[in-house]
Amino acid sequence: MTVANIAPALPETMRLVAELIGLPRTLQLVQALGGTTLPISKNQSKAGQLRFAALVEVIGEDAASSLTHHFGGDILYVPRCSQALRLARNQQLLNDFDQLLEQGLGANEAVSVLAIRYQLSDRMVWRVLKTPSQELH
Repeated sequence: MTVANIAPALPETMRLVAELIGLPRTLQLVQALGGTTLPISKNQSKAGQLRFAALVEVIGEDAASSLTHHFGGDILYVPRCSQALRLARNQQLLNDFDQLLEQGLGANEAVSVLAIRYQLSDRMVWRVLKTPSQELH
């Protein structure tokens, strides 16, 4: 899972965020706060320190510091990025499927495991597995 694979599905602001804090942290931010407007504090006032602490809980201190340094004092809208999240999930699902096959599970068993792991129907897992790879990248 790389920025290059998922970047086209991310809005421009989230591409910048991914460059600053990395794709995994960006996806954590989107999953936790997608669809909300987030005032990025400068971490100077009491309220700013509280907002910074809340951000640290979601993405970690290093990533929160990077966002504070770049966006401090600004208001950042965190879009839901449903297409990018779906692409990331599907790529991870494909990787997990390959690992399960390498561990000796059959395809049907692997699909059952993945359906539970990703909270998807087995039909949806099969659909993801049969999607041409160009559509996943």
